Amino acid sequence: MEQNPPNNKILEGLTPDQKKHLESLQHAFSEAKQRGVRFEEEWSSLFDQNKTLREENHRIQQGYENLRIQKGGFGFKMLMLSGLGGFVTALVLCFVYLKLKPKDPHIMALHNFRREHLFEYELALSRKQFEEVKISLEKEIKNPENQPIKAEIEILREVVEAAEKGCE
Repeated sequence: MEQNPPNNKILEGLTPDQKKHLESLQHAFSEAKQRGVRFEEEWSSLFDQNKTLREENHRIQQGYENLRIQKGGFGFKMLMLSGLGGFVTALVLCFVYLKLKPKDPHIMALHNFRREHLFEYELALSRKQFEEVKISLEKEIKNPENQPIKAEIEILREVVEAAEKGCE
């Protein structure tokens, strides 16, 4: 925007105070123009800075969201892994306990008695040797290892006696 050249006729008719006032107004006008340009440049600079800061804020928020999602996924994976590890450990410990726990003396004595004597008793009974089986059962009743199964051995002896009476 260019200034119009001053009209000399109008300027000639002015008093020195008016001329001075006009010059001060022109000077103030040019200063206001310069200030307006400067403010416009500053505003443009601030607008660009604001735009840059908004973009950086948006980028930081996106990074935070990605990190939060990753951390949440990592936490869930660790929770699942921890649960699976605990489950497998519990299974292993249960297996070890069942294999190493002390056996019931009653069950162990019955198992040993059956393993040691059942076949020979069946063989003797098939040959009708009832007295040998009864004598052997009397010995086993007195054996300290067979005290937990004393009642079962007595029942077995009574069954052998009943079978002997039935065969006569």
